[in-house]
Amino acid sequence: MRRTVPLIITFVAGFIAILNSYLIFEPLNNWVPNYLQRTVTISTAWSVGLGGLNLMRIHFRRISTKGNNWGYSAVLVTSFFFFLLLGLFMDRNQENPFFQLIWRSVQPHLSATMFSVLAFYIASASFRAFRMRSVDSTLMLLSAFIVMLGAVPIGELMWSGFPGLADWLLNNVNTSSQRAIGIGITLGGMAQSMRNMVGIERGHLSGGE
Repeated sequence: MRRTVPLIITFVAGFIAILNSYLIFEPLNNWVPNYLQRTVTISTAWSVGLGGLNLMRIHFRRISTKGNNWGYSAVLVTSFFFFLLLGLFMDRNQENPFFQLIWRSVQPHLSATMFSVLAFYIASASFRAFRMRSVDSTLMLLSAFIVMLGAVPIGELMWSGFPGLADWLLNNVNTSSQRAIGIGITLGGMAQSMRNMVGIERGHLSGGE
């Protein structure tokens, strides 16, 4: 029963979602989106809660044992509880001046720091990926070079045709590739959904196979 009941629920929920996509029946068409929205909201809330508890468990243990970089863990825990209490006990109006002051004093600087660090990782990954080892990698390198030059003012100063060529690559070549990837993702999602519905894939169940 521990696996049979979840499989039945998965099949019934998936079958109802499929019917909603192919049948024009107003009660069903109104109920399914509202139900899915509530389900996603509840699932997201539980996921965030469990993730927060696990995060605190890991960093509390690091602080108590004074492990590597435990000072960063202390800052994370302090910030976590500060914003948690701020959100719980302050009125729900996010336009509150004090809330906006705290948020704007912290979030933009953290985001700027994170993206600054990511820029170096992206540059390093691009250097490793964009190497002319084959015809395919050479075409990718040239395309990326043209798109980057077309997106910055210096590229237009070098040649006025770079912006137009970059737009053509993005709107034609890239769009075709994105459509192919989207079709592949859709077919893969359909296949995985059918495997879940009929019980072939049981990895999402407690204990697995």
